[in-house]
Amino acid sequence: MPKYIFILIAISLTSFYGYGQDNTVILKGTVSNAKNDVSNVLIVNLNTQQSTITDTFGLFSIEVRLKDSLRISAVQYLPKEIIINESYLNSSFVTIHLIENIIDLKEVTVTPYNLTGELDRDIDRLDVKPTITSYTLGLQNADVTKMTQSERLLQEADRGKYVSLQTMDEYGKLNEILSYVGITVKINTHKIMNRVSGRTKSLEEMVERDEKKQFEKEIIDKFSKQIMSVNFKIPVSNIEGFLTYCLSQPDFIELKNAGNTIEIWEYLKGKSIDYKTTEEFEN
Repeated sequence: MPKYIFILIAISLTSFYGYGQDNTVILKGTVSNAKNDVSNVLIVNLNTQQSTITDTFGLFSIEVRLKDSLRISAVQYLPKEIIINESYLNSSFVTIHLIENIIDLKEVTVTPYNLTGELDRDIDRLDVKPTITSYTLGLQNADVTKMTQSERLLQEADRGKYVSLQTMDEYGKLNEILSYVGITVKINTHKIMNRVSGRTKSLEEMVERDEKKQFEKEIIDKFSKQIMSVNFKIPVSNIEGFLTYCLSQPDFIELKNAGNTIEIWEYLKGKSIDYKTTEEFEN
């Protein structure tokens, strides 16, 4: 009987060990730094290639197993890798401290204006007047987004209705014929000619192209070429080509309207697989 009990215990321990190795749990936690923003920090499970991005408060959750490696990276922080051990698996919540990515600059002399280099002290010494803008003056429509040149050209080319009915002339007087109010039919030939000639369509495509290029710049500012290169396994020299490939996709502009950082990252991650099968990448 003791022999069978020993065998049963051995089998149980083996099963438990195997379960511990393969069991997947949701690791929840936060990244922290006392000085910098902790949102939009990329966290990648190097074993499963699953990834997530921290929210506004630095919170995240990701699937992990014992001995998985997590890489935490952001432009403003030094990259960090951690190995998932029993301590992480048994914790209900973890905190990962990040170190600022400080770039050493050449020595700068600030003495000509009796500056100390400490902003809090120097700002009081200088007679700095507030910048006068339409917003500080309280003017109407000061918060309206400035239109790009392409948007202004499109608005000028496609302004107004094709046909309009008018009862007044250009001076604001009623059109009267024999004491009856006359109705004038006004045809917008400028709008029609721009449509027929294809100028309006060309300007619409130009506006869309400008929006995509601006979104591409926002993506690079958010994730950086180095982070995309490491995680998508695309050389840094090919990142611009990869983003150009994404720009050509019909659903790319819809992604911009979504405005969700995680959705943007997952979209780029999926497109990176397609891009690596193209002739441009292979060459």
